[in-house]
Amino acid sequence: MEYTVPLWYTFLTIALALSTFIAYPIVALFVTRPIQRILRQKNQDHISDWVVWPFKSGWYAMAIVVPFERWRHERNQGFMDTVLPIRQAANRMQCWLSLWLEVSMFGMVFLMLCGLFLEFMGVWSLGSG
Repeated sequence: MEYTVPLWYTFLTIALALSTFIAYPIVALFVTRPIQRILRQKNQDHISDWVVWPFKSGWYAMAIVVPFERWRHERNQGFMDTVLPIRQAANRMQCWLSLWLEVSMFGMVFLMLCGLFLEFMGVWSLGSG
């Protein structure tokens, strides 16, 4: 006996997907561009050379939200030199917007992977047939 996907799962996944699609351009306008301008004025914008444009907003948001200082290693010194100026240039609103993007994006991916896993385990069926 196969079970269909619960309605709450469908609504939550769609809500997180919509939240991600709304948050991404907002973070691009109000977080990525202002911080990029500040870093370019100080000649500290190394991210533009490393990350291509579709992933740049997600990278800036992750650099603001995730405390990378805990994983500081001697061989990753160049990486840490790029993350710290981003965190220092971010204001309170940019931190909240970055958190919104990260939570909605990772929540959406997590729910979709859980759905695929539960279908693989035979708990429910994502397909109609």
